[in-house]
Amino acid sequence: MVSPRDETLKNNLVFLQKEKEEFKPEGEKKSDGLLGEVASERQRLRDTFEQLQQFLREQEGVLLAQLDRAHGELTKERHEYISSVSERKSLLDTLIVEIEKKRDQPVVEFLMDVGKILSSCEAAKAPIPEPVSPELQRTVKSLSEMSQLVVGAVDKFKVNLLSEVDRERVKVTLDPETAGPYLILSKDCKTVRLGDGQQNLPDTPKRFTGSPSILGSQGFTAGRHYWELEVGNGDSWAVGVAVESVRRKDSLSMAMGKIWALRRDWNLQYTALHMPPAPLALEEEPRRIRVHLDYEAGQVTFYNAENMMQILQFKASFTEKVFPYFWLWSEETYIQLCA
Repeated sequence: MVSPRDETLKNNLVFLQKEKEEFKPEGEKKSDGLLGEVASERQRLRDTFEQLQQFLREQEGVLLAQLDRAHGELTKERHEYISSVSERKSLLDTLIVEIEKKRDQPVVEFLMDVGKILSSCEAAKAPIPEPVSPELQRTVKSLSEMSQLVVGAVDKFKVNLLSEVDRERVKVTLDPETAGPYLILSKDCKTVRLGDGQQNLPDTPKRFTGSPSILGSQGFTAGRHYWELEVGNGDSWAVGVAVESVRRKDSLSMAMGKIWALRRDWNLQYTALHMPPAPLALEEEPRRIRVHLDYEAGQVTFYNAENMMQILQFKASFTEKVFPYFWLWSEETYIQLCA
């Protein structure tokens, strides 16, 4: 008689043997496909940049050769001009001496060689050649214009390439409707300072009145985004993000639960500004800061934009719109958004 336990083991064995026969995982194919795609794109990028570098080297060689030729011709004409000036000065000095001698000579001696002296005087009146020929001046002007066009084209190319490749970067401006009444904004809404008094502004639901805070004009409900800013040499500033429901009529301490920011305090201490706030020990004093938001991953990361060293990272869970956030409480500093 087969016991229930033996029957169970037998059933499990049959199941496992069937599973083993049918067990044909194909996950490696997906990995292999992606690895092949990465390798292919890597080679394509290498080839593209090598071709671009070769093209730029060729164009650089052509343009520099033209400039070198112009430099050589200018040098030659300069030497010829200096030589002409030197010869003319020597001729003038000689003629002046000879004429001064002739004035005091008897008539017979005076008439000797006077024709030669008069001929030399006419030569001394002849115009000296231009230091640079009109043709060469036009050549230099044309090359200068071409150089400026090349520099402008390269600058545009770099900007366009970065804008196409660096899709996570966003242009942030400050929202004046959210600005606390003590804050002064620049006309382009890129810089904020602390004023010396309170402005008479309408107390709307969007405006911060409990703290000198301000939000960016654009909020985010998905995706990865970053922006960069500069802070002045002073203290008492904070930069980061805040959710749309952040408390705007209360003090900063009451609103911290919905703010994720890096703050520099009045005592030059850095703080991870959230609930609860935590002190930070930074080896450097960042002046240009990158704030990176990954909405789905719930990450807010701060970098020193000058060397891309990570300063701080928050983990969160966002369920509403997230805005760039700024706080300022010192007249000696500023916050400026970078283009």
